[in-house]
Amino acid sequence: MKKTNAGKKYAIFFCQQIDKNQDVNRRSIEKEFGPQIRFFPIPCSGRIEPLHLMRAIESGADKVYVVTCPEGACRYREGNIRARKRLLYTQNLIEEIGLERGMLELIRLKAGNNYTVDKLTRELLG
Repeated sequence: MKKTNAGKKYAIFFCQQIDKNQDVNRRSIEKEFGPQIRFFPIPCSGRIEPLHLMRAIESGADKVYVVTCPEGACRYREGNIRARKRLLYTQNLIEEIGLERGMLELIRLKAGNNYTVDKLTRELLG
């Protein structure tokens, strides 16, 4: 099993639209990284709520990523814009309680690239 950043735990919320084979790709990377990584596929990144992000931190995640479609490519038109606003709101909340804003990070994918969950995860943690 590959070790990342000295035992840190990661939560990755991602739009299911970015990887049509996300179930297979996600399982392979989960086997490789073990309990250090947890994936949370969502139908659209705009469905993310501050409570989801707070619960990931509460459950022990050292870093939480929210991965969205490229700007202008959201199937639901504004999902990635809503995700960004909700992440910023949550960053303000956790900062008020003494945690670092950097624990939460938005990753907006670039148009034209064929991303897969496993490839993206290796880029984020590698």
